[in-house]
Amino acid sequence: MDKETLKTDLGTKTNREIFLEYLQGNDTWYFKDYLKATNPSNEYDEFKRFVATSLKVNFNDVGLVGSGKTGYSMAPDKDLRDFCIEHEDSKLISDLDLVIVSRTYFHQFWSAYLDLYNDNANIGGYKEVSNNIFRKFISIKNPKPIHEFFKEWIAKTEQFNKDYQTLFGIKHEINYRIYESWDAVEMYHLKGIQELKNKINTN
Repeated sequence: MDKETLKTDLGTKTNREIFLEYLQGNDTWYFKDYLKATNPSNEYDEFKRFVATSLKVNFNDVGLVGSGKTGYSMAPDKDLRDFCIEHEDSKLISDLDLVIVSRTYFHQFWSAYLDLYNDNANIGGYKEVSNNIFRKFISIKNPKPIHEFFKEWIAKTEQFNKDYQTLFGIKHEINYRIYESWDAVEMYHLKGIQELKNKINTN
């Protein structure tokens, strides 16, 4: 999954082929190259089982994407930037993008945000939240306890966030991406891959 191979594949393969090859499956940079797990595929599966059990979702509805998956970002605006392991500016350290496909969680978060909107609550970044919901996902990282459901989510993930560090040696924060369906996951990434193709072709 090196960058030069990706650049070649962007010129010869379909967006869906790239999505399936680079962002699906058990070949995961973080477990193989950063954690240097003895059996990275099995360790990744164990991590997925841990997440699925902790959050009460299906094993097949959990997955890493982003630079934790490939070792570099495929976001069109990040120029294939490497996963940043450490930096004096903590804001520049990469996090792990964890996909959770759950129609239930997606609609619970959506309803919570709608309640806050109707109450004229200052949630911050409303434009980004609404843009994400339009594309059928919600990005959750360090949520504030400003709604009862957010409090429930924090309680659910608080111990989990400590345990994954101890059990798997994961030192980087997790950004939860709650998607309404796998179709929404694919749609999001196919669009990004096309934009990446356009940018590389232009350059």
